[in-house]
Amino acid sequence: APAGACSAIGRPACVRRAARWESPGAAIMSTAMNFGSKSFQPRPPDKGSFPLDHFGECKSFKEKFMKCLRDNNFENALCRNESKEYLECRMERQLMAQEPLEKLGFGDLIGGKSDKN
Repeated sequence: APAGACSAIGRPACVRRAARWESPGAAIMSTAMNFGSKSFQPRPPDKGSFPLDHFGECKSFKEKFMKCLRDNNFENALCRNESKEYLECRMERQLMAQEPLEKLGFGDLIGGKSDKN
């Protein structure tokens, strides 16, 4: 509607438009979206999420592990040593939490031992 067209009182289109912008419920709706005064504090999962290797500090270990997977038809059991080395690199550079290798399932590989023959 042109400027000033809603100045006549009682025009239904003007009343609906004004109600949309000036209704007392609009203020209630905007505060209701805050879900009260509680603030949401995101928390990362305990396992399975860690910082990306933005600087490629462990890239060579990752590439060696991925090559092993490709060469072995993605049988990860055949690439456990490469996986262990990659995770050790990440832990040494604080790209993941320090965990004992036994807890990560590599207890049998500690000290250079391996299931591979």
